[in-house]
Amino acid sequence: MGKNWLHIQDGTGNPLKNQHDLVVTTAEDAEEGKVITIAGTLAFERDFGAGYKYEVIVEDAKIEQ
Repeated sequence: MGKNWLHIQDGTGNPLKNQHDLVVTTAEDAEEGKVITIAGTLAFERDFGAGYKYEVIVEDAKIEQ
């Protein structure tokens, strides 16, 4: 899809209900384990097809490390 898909988990939410993961799309790279700040467009109920359906997603984010 021409972008990186980051999965941000901070220990909150319920993994059994798949509420523990915030997905972020970006053209930039982020290093695993690093503390970052993101800014992007918050979208609700996005369905990209092929099983990629998100209740909440941050799209086209910029990353500050």
